[in-house]
Amino acid sequence: MAGKQRSVFIRFNMADEADCDLYRKLAEAAGSSASLTAYVKRALEEHFSVKMEIIGRQEFREQMLAAVREEMQAQGMKMVGALLAGIGTVGVPAKKDEAEPAVIELPEVCEELPEELNGVLDFIA
Repeated sequence: MAGKQRSVFIRFNMADEADCDLYRKLAEAAGSSASLTAYVKRALEEHFSVKMEIIGRQEFREQMLAAVREEMQAQGMKMVGALLAGIGTVGVPAKKDEAEPAVIELPEVCEELPEELNGVLDFIA
């Protein structure tokens, strides 16, 4: 049985302020626990399990960010392809003959608005 057990001894130098403070924190946290050693073992176990959980979350976050970046790049490339395909189908307007007049005349003034626009002036006024 003794061959399967391992020990860790921790000595606190009560003359050292940091050691004394750490020992006091451990003793207060252990409270009425039967053994300060048992409390320290639980505290170490919790510390390492929390640390492993944090590492797992960080790995998951990195995987998600990589997947999102990859998807954004793929969608961006699809959009570029669609834009390039659209540019190829757009017709280029032919040059206008010089004989055509460059001035466009406005229509003659009318006294009434078309019937579907009659109510518009009421909103403006």
